Amino acid sequence: MRRLILIEGLPKYERVNEAKALAYALRIMKRGYDQRKVRNLKIIAHTAKNKEDFLQWVQRQTDFLHISSHGKVEKGRTTLYITQGGKVTAEDIENLQIKAKVIFVNACQTSREDLANAFFKAGKPICRYYIAPQENVPFQEAFITALLFYKRAFLEKRPRLFSALNYAYRLGDVKTTYWFWTP
Repeated sequence: MRRLILIEGLPKYERVNEAKALAYALRIMKRGYDQRKVRNLKIIAHTAKNKEDFLQWVQRQTDFLHISSHGKVEKGRTTLYITQGGKVTAEDIENLQIKAKVIFVNACQTSREDLANAFFKAGKPICRYYIAPQENVPFQEAFITALLFYKRAFLEKRPRLFSALNYAYRLGDVKTTYWFWTP
């Protein structure tokens, strides 16, 4: 069974919980497809309570790990902002045991080498792909890009990750470009 874990880092900031909204929309889309093709997909949405909870959920067994948060570069290092003033840095990530094959970080300013390398180091030998926006991204655009990406990656025949990202670009008014990186 393939698993998609959606972790919400800052549910109150945008007044929308992206993880829950994505899970809900994908479940609706899943019902519209031939269930034989997608019934082996388990979608789990979680809202992080604090930094420790966030770091525990990042390490859960999954194929795809989606992180919805806010990102910022401080003193040359990438930082993820999460619930209750928590900050997660590349140093926090690289010491974890991440089991996801694909990491999708939907947060501003996270398409940086330090954070990508931290996820790759924490996910050896499993983690093979890192996806993040190349610039600041408005919430609506981040949500639509992720939704279209997962629709294509999970619900279409013979999904390919790079084509799933291109699919999101071709539809709608997506102006933000995402970084698709492999080690």
